[in-house]
Amino acid sequence: MFRETDTNTQLSLFEDPVDFMGRRAAKKFDDPKSWFNQFFALVTSKVDESVFRPLFKEGNMGTPTASVRQLVSMMALKEGFGCSDEDLMEKCDYDLLTRKALGLRMHDEAPSLDTYYLFRRRICEYADRTGENLMETCFSSLTGLQAARFRISGKSVRMDSKLIGSNIAWYPRYELIHKTFLQEIGGYFDRLNPSLRKKVRPWLEENAKQTVYRSDAETIRQRLGALGRIIYAVLVRVKANDGLLKRVFEEQYAVEHGQVTPRDKKRIAADSVQNPNDPDAEYRQKGQQKVKGYSVNITETTDQKEDAPDLITGVQVEGATAADNAFYGEAIAKSEAATGEKVETVYSDGAYQNADNRAMEVNGVFTGIQGRQSRYLLDEGGVDTVRISDTQTGEVYEAKTTRGGALRIPHPKAGGRYKWRYFLPKQLESMRSRRLMEDIPPEEKNKRNNVEASIFQLCFHTRNNKTRYRGKRKHELWALARCMWINLRRLVLFQSKTAPEGPAGGQNGLISAILRLASSMKRSIGHLKLYFFDPAVARQWALAS
Repeated sequence: MFRETDTNTQLSLFEDPVDFMGRRAAKKFDDPKSWFNQFFALVTSKVDESVFRPLFKEGNMGTPTASVRQLVSMMALKEGFGCSDEDLMEKCDYDLLTRKALGLRMHDEAPSLDTYYLFRRRICEYADRTGENLMETCFSSLTGLQAARFRISGKSVRMDSKLIGSNIAWYPRYELIHKTFLQEIGGYFDRLNPSLRKKVRPWLEENAKQTVYRSDAETIRQRLGALGRIIYAVLVRVKANDGLLKRVFEEQYAVEHGQVTPRDKKRIAADSVQNPNDPDAEYRQKGQQKVKGYSVNITETTDQKEDAPDLITGVQVEGATAADNAFYGEAIAKSEAATGEKVETVYSDGAYQNADNRAMEVNGVFTGIQGRQSRYLLDEGGVDTVRISDTQTGEVYEAKTTRGGALRIPHPKAGGRYKWRYFLPKQLESMRSRRLMEDIPPEEKNKRNNVEASIFQLCFHTRNNKTRYRGKRKHELWALARCMWINLRRLVLFQSKTAPEGPAGGQNGLISAILRLASSMKRSIGHLKLYFFDPAVARQWALAS
């Protein structure tokens, strides 16, 4: 059956590395505020291993082959260091600070690379099967413990999103379809008749990249149609109802009366397959930025206390086409689940604003609103009248209410005539929102800006705004592990700035003196061990005496 690992890392008399260190190094190694000691105290020892119980079946596979809390911590360390998996394993085997952060004693074996990969794969498979990411549950529990320990309030939060690229190549349309065909045809080839196999083989020998490079637009258009007809014949022959090849075919081609034609580029959705190696990645252009990947949303606390650390309480990863306002409600729920406190105020930019989000029972401080600024301003300050002013002409109109709830004002035309200018309820709501934002003090608006530091740290180790990973689940693991590290670093810096509690001569001073005496005695015992158990030193000691 599933068994949790022991968090007791008490070292025996003969395996403490401090015994072989100088005074300065030993002091830092035992400093409770050092990042590695804090990592063990705030992350490794606090990981709730029972969260991952569903990954281990009853019977022969009921017991993990390695410590689950160490595997989770290794994921956080990897993203914290920004290193490769091989470098991580080397650090876990030979780096004393990393081993102490994981709670590994001198004789302990670090989890193997295969065990590490298997654990990650199980998390992703379980998330695909059930929709629940256990790493996210663990992150929420861990953040809740940290917030409670340091008394960090979750009543005020802020959020922002970032487009991040997947580790995939940008393929032209023909190359994308051809590579998907090559990747998927292996599962269908044996089920084809000899005649169809003969037609398929020339496509398997083609180099699509060279074809695109050497061919003009008309040639590519013809080959695109020919390849579509071959794919259609294969799908009809094997009666495929799903699969990546069928998805790409339906996104790229139209079939009418048995005739296959490529779709117009403008009619292909942005959430279509961008690369067969990462079917979850989506395309989005935001200003001058073009991304094939994902949108990552970060929610963090913004404590009112001075110098208090802000913890990331929620991470969401969706395809790049996901709108920011779709993250809003779930982000608030994740933050409340982590801190156990009701969110009262949310700071975000205008991309998170819509009618549903404005109607939520939180104080939404939006620093902007999407869309162009209207030339008309709404004034509802009167008792019985509503006025609308035209900023271009300076005219102020008394608005009339229609039966449908809209407002109308006389709009002047040439020749002294006029026509009615109508304002629909949706437009009025936008005008009210802009008016409310103008009344928000600048210091309140500026609170949202600090979340961009978290976005910067999240993507610190990316290259050209691309991660090392492919697939939505792996990007979720990356984002959660990276945010674990960011939270840890903030808590370490916060504690390094705080003064030790209590006067030097009081009870804490007495305890510190006792600890220093114990440490000194421990080093002395270590030197005696060196004399007695190191043969070379023992011989020198004997000759000297």
